[in-house]
Amino acid sequence: MTLSDRLLSLAQLTLQDPREATRALLAEDVPMVARTAGLLLVAVLSAMLLTVQVGLQPEALDPVTAFMTASPIRAAVMQWLVFAVTVLLIHRVGHAFGGRGSFPDALLIVVWLQTLLLGLQLLQLLATLLSPPIAVVIGLASLVLSLWLMTSFIAELHGFASRWAVFAGMIAVAIVTGLVVGAVVVAIVGPEVFVQNV
Repeated sequence: MTLSDRLLSLAQLTLQDPREATRALLAEDVPMVARTAGLLLVAVLSAMLLTVQVGLQPEALDPVTAFMTASPIRAAVMQWLVFAVTVLLIHRVGHAFGGRGSFPDALLIVVWLQTLLLGLQLLQLLATLLSPPIAVVIGLASLVLSLWLMTSFIAELHGFASRWAVFAGMIAVAIVTGLVVGAVVVAIVGPEVFVQNV
C-alpha cells in the first residue's frame, strides 16, 4: 500500500471512527522531525489558502483578521503560533486532568487534523468563487467537524472516557486563552487593533 493509499484509508477511518483512527495514527510511530515539519507545512498551506480567500472577500475585514493576514508571511507565522499553542495546551491541560498523552503525540494529532481541514479549506475557497453562500455552509461544517474530531482525538490521546467532558474542557480553555491573548495583543499593539477603522 502506497503512502497516499494509507493516508486516504486513515482519512476515511477518521470520519467513521475518529478514536480508532487516532489509535492507528499513533501506532504509525512517525518520526519527530516529520511531525515538526508537518506542523510548519500545514501552517504555511493554511495561511496561503486563507490569504487568497481573504483577498476574494468584497467586504471590509475585521481589524484582527486584517492584522493577521496583512502579509502571507505574517499569516503563516500566526497560523504556526496558533497550532503550536494548541499542541502545548492539549498536552499540558490534558496531563493536568490525569491524561497520559505525550507531547509528540499531541503534535501528531494536530498535524493530522489540520491536514484534513486543508481539504475543506480548499473546497471553501473554490465555493467562494462559485457561490459564497455555499462557502459559508462549508465553513460552518468545517467548524463542527474540527470540534468533533479534536474532541475525539484528545479523548483517545489522553485516555479520557467522556468526549462531552473533553469538549467542555476545550471550550473553557479556548475562552481563557482568548482572553489572555487579547490582553497580550492590547498590551503590545494597543486597543486600536480591535477597533474598526471608520
